[in-house]
Amino acid sequence: MKMVTLIMLMSLTLVSCDTARDRRTAYSTGTYDTTGSYIANPTTTTGTVTVGGTDSTTDDSTDDSTIPDEIAHCTWSADGVSGFAESHTHLGEYTFCQSTNKKDVWIQVKTPITDSQVCIIPTHNSGSSSVYIGEPRCLMISDSKTIYKVTLYTNRTGYTNFSITGAMVMKDKAYFYPSPFYQYVLSPDAYIYCSQFLDQYKDSSYCTAFKSVGQYISKVF
Repeated sequence: MKMVTLIMLMSLTLVSCDTARDRRTAYSTGTYDTTGSYIANPTTTTGTVTVGGTDSTTDDSTDDSTIPDEIAHCTWSADGVSGFAESHTHLGEYTFCQSTNKKDVWIQVKTPITDSQVCIIPTHNSGSSSVYIGEPRCLMISDSKTIYKVTLYTNRTGYTNFSITGAMVMKDKAYFYPSPFYQYVLSPDAYIYCSQFLDQYKDSSYCTAFKSVGQYISKVF
């Protein structure tokens, strides 16, 4: 078992120059806390709207009783209890919406996420296939009445000209992934590693393992 783990760790560090194993290198726009968890760049969350009549101080002040025009086409909870657009076992009831400017997404979750940040990874989708095109943007979701705005970047080398047509949404938590991972891996790392391995070696086994755990939400806009 120790030998398998050692080989696995070595392969994770050798697979590519922008490997997902060490997000200090891969995602240089963020920082890390003392536990090693990724902390999004302060510009990641560029605005919030708080529903239910409570003021929200943000970088781009908005009247808290009014949903911005850029996301008026989506369904939001007015009280943080009911009216969410979707439900998923990974996050519970939630609404996730792409702004009309295509670069920003907004998210509202009924049950605050207290054990980790939530990471959003921009993707370009074609049929049933998708590829990630930018770094994860991660944030804490601590209030069911708050709609959080996140700006996505298309900054993956070789994919900067691709448009954002979807996103992967997942907690920044470690889960046990079966073979060929066969170890605990932070879910954003597991997804990016599987994507890179598929891209470089046409091997879908890591993506199959990632999908089998089911700890993510895949959105197509």
